[in-house]
Amino acid sequence: MKKILILTLSLFLLFFMIHLFSEAEKTVEVTKYNGKLKQIGDNWFLNTGEDFFELSLAPSSFLAENKIELVSKSKVYLNGNFKEDVIDVFTIFTEKDSVNLRDEFGNKLWEMSKIKPYLVNAKRCIGCRLCTFNCPTNAIEMVNGVAVIDADNCIACGICADGNGKKYRGCPVGAISQIE
Repeated sequence: MKKILILTLSLFLLFFMIHLFSEAEKTVEVTKYNGKLKQIGDNWFLNTGEDFFELSLAPSSFLAENKIELVSKSKVYLNGNFKEDVIDVFTIFTEKDSVNLRDEFGNKLWEMSKIKPYLVNAKRCIGCRLCTFNCPTNAIEMVNGVAVIDADNCIACGICADGNGKKYRGCPVGAISQIE
């Protein structure tokens, strides 16, 4: 009996530690840089006066949407992570504006901004649970008989609304749509 109790507690502790370490997100070390921009071909570089670094920025369309105009020889301030001879820019500050390009974990915000999660119209939902069974990320749960989509877990695959191309054809009453 005592051995079973010790074994059970040991397994519980092991699973707890695995869960604890798997849930911990690692932040990225961010350093401040300043200097003048230089464009060579399609690539941007930062001349600090002492060093010359290639910059990993967001696509020009994302920069334009956020009113960031890059001009050679203009002075900028950056927060970024230096890796493999390139600065992954997290935030760029120009004379006029600033914009975050990556979150604190290094995730590209321009890719995240493209994800438009789905939403359930509670008045149309019949509570059939088909969407909950077919969601690949388990982002949908039932709350008071109505499907609710967790936007943080939704990957905008559209299976809940449009089906999976197999047996599930999507919401049978059209209660799910993508946020515009």
